[in-house]
Amino acid sequence: MTDWWPDLYDDLLADVLLDGTPPAELAATVRFLTAELALSPGDRVFDQCSGVGRLSIPLARWGAEVVGVEQSPRYVEHARERARAAGVSATATFTVGDAFEHVPDRPCAAAINWWTSFGYLPDDDANTRMLRRAYEALAPGGRFALDMPNVPGILAAFRPHEITRRGETVMLRESQLDLARGLLHKRWTFITPDGRRVERPSTIRLYPPDRLVALVEGAGFGNVRVLGGVDSSSIALDSPRCIVIARRPEAAS
Repeated sequence: MTDWWPDLYDDLLADVLLDGTPPAELAATVRFLTAELALSPGDRVFDQCSGVGRLSIPLARWGAEVVGVEQSPRYVEHARERARAAGVSATATFTVGDAFEHVPDRPCAAAINWWTSFGYLPDDDANTRMLRRAYEALAPGGRFALDMPNVPGILAAFRPHEITRRGETVMLRESQLDLARGLLHKRWTFITPDGRRVERPSTIRLYPPDRLVALVEGAGFGNVRVLGGVDSSSIALDSPRCIVIARRPEAAS
């Protein structure tokens, strides 16, 4: 299978989707992560698939030392520029790399994989490589947060078409389920103000909560919990997200 994500994650998607997170949602997410991951100011956090830094930079403003890895050189460039503008370039650093392989050079107190940055391959063993890198990034006792769609909710209220507008740019998402293989295929169409039409495909693996727990535990984590949103509510059919919180076991005595 050809990797689809280098083409999808370009400046168009960043302008429409990655820059569209409301400040209140970001603030709630930072409060959630600092509490659920038991962070203290100065703690080191690994951000897998850090994008343009939309979560790394608020975490650094809070007081964390964030190290992000991202496959898109353009996104890393944008993230570094934004960190400088926010005055946190010393504590929010970004590297171009493959999240399936990259591990920070020093152990971290926590790791995050946020906004559906997992499950990009149809093969479970291949996807689990990313979980293992998060595990390896942590010091013993470190915590991990994985944010994914709530698959039961998606299936119960499936929407084959969604339209997002950002300024004068329109983004259309056309979705198709492959239930036999547990996949969600999307065709993303961007219509720019000058009438240009850009189309991109994507595919993600649809992991129900119990399967995510099994994968996370299979990567070595323990103390696994599943939540339904950044309000720390229990997962339910109508939960907006499926958030897995887990912990790397303490070193054996």
